[in-house]
Amino acid sequence: MDKKLLDIYSDYLIAQNQYATATGLSDLLEGRISHDKITRFLNNGEGSSKELWKYIKPEIRKIEQDVGGVLILDDTIEEKTYTDENEIICWHYSHAKGRCVKGVNLLSCLVRYGDIALPIAFEPVHKDVLFCDIATRKLRRQSSISKNEKFRSMIEQTVTNQVKFDYVLADNWFGAKKNMEFIHYDMNKKFVIGIKANRLIALSEEDITGSIK
Repeated sequence: MDKKLLDIYSDYLIAQNQYATATGLSDLLEGRISHDKITRFLNNGEGSSKELWKYIKPEIRKIEQDVGGVLILDDTIEEKTYTDENEIICWHYSHAKGRCVKGVNLLSCLVRYGDIALPIAFEPVHKDVLFCDIATRKLRRQSSISKNEKFRSMIEQTVTNQVKFDYVLADNWFGAKKNMEFIHYDMNKKFVIGIKANRLIALSEEDITGSIK
């Protein structure tokens, strides 16, 4: 991976408020980097979470702390209204808008120490299974691997990568019992996760016994 070119292209994407193209970046740099080189860079490799970890690992090792680190997981939708639909760019329910929107649904993972937070993993939601909705008779998509499964997999990979953290932070869309048990019992970590208003919580064995009665 050409880290220098990656940094340049990332800064270009952040600063660009119109269409981002290899030719546009080359023109901005007055031809010091050819658009062909930029295109080859973008086509080389998968741009996966594994590559992100290789890139960011040295920085993580510089700032990591033995205590106080938190792992922050969230998902967001980058809308692509006018792009043709496929496994990645498709319809997802947006909790922010309360309706389905077309775009890329990305699950991201950051680690934070004090005031510094760095991305260490990401997973796009693949809706790779086509099915017919019986009620509407329309063709729809769903994922063979659920978002909650990806959520747990990312945490497990972070532990495998020996990232130091004490807590997992996530919003209530990940407030499932299986996720909480996985973090607490399997990963031996603590968590702060929102839960929906219609959920019941047992804070002790007495609470469980009382609810059964």
